[in-house]
Amino acid sequence: MLIEYGNTTVKPNWELNEEAPAGYSRIYYVISGDAAYVSAEEKQALKPGRLYVLPSTEPYRVQRNPALDFTCTYLHVVFSRYRVSGLIEMEVPPDSCLSQMIRTVQKAISETRIELLEQLAESFALFLKGNEHFVQNSLILTQVQQYIGNHISEEITIDQLSQLFSYHPNYFIRLFRKETGYTPYQYIIQQRMQYAVTQLNLGLPNDEVCYACGYTDSSTFTRAFRKYYGVAPQKYRKGFRKP
Repeated sequence: MLIEYGNTTVKPNWELNEEAPAGYSRIYYVISGDAAYVSAEEKQALKPGRLYVLPSTEPYRVQRNPALDFTCTYLHVVFSRYRVSGLIEMEVPPDSCLSQMIRTVQKAISETRIELLEQLAESFALFLKGNEHFVQNSLILTQVQQYIGNHISEEITIDQLSQLFSYHPNYFIRLFRKETGYTPYQYIIQQRMQYAVTQLNLGLPNDEVCYACGYTDSSTFTRAFRKYYGVAPQKYRKGFRKP
């Protein structure tokens, strides 16, 4: 699922601080600038001319050097049946398939070809297969995630999920957290908020987005959205984007 995208030069005070797993991967093609990725396991510079895939299941921080413009093409992606457990760095040889794909992504962004971008975002999985940090989900996790995605507009409880997949609730929570880094409840909230962004980007009214994400009234949805993203849906719609 494609959540967000852009060709951008970030603001001087831009930084990321994912204190909990984001639940999606940021894909950056760095064009220029100086930024550093920091996690519990490593610290690494993000170098121009390379592609980076940031983890979906691990906390991390990214800070830029305010003295240099940090320009990148970015996608926020939830990969079907896969998760990213650590930073992935890829060389982008000139005239390679990966280089041509990045140029296509950049053009699709400039033309706002969202359906094409959705297909391109998922296709990055073909370049990532075989990397130790690109991990295939277990069958049970894939089934749970598919169920949640197919019922995102409905009420979903932990008891309901654990019964559906024949687990005791406490064991189900432990199993889910061991594989993903977060609880089923946190995942459901992540999916509702990420789906909300895709609908806002399509220009749907707040009330429609509210119900599509499983909320029964717009005020509850707005509070949840503000808590998750730090801004109200209306402000997000007016141009708030965080690469």
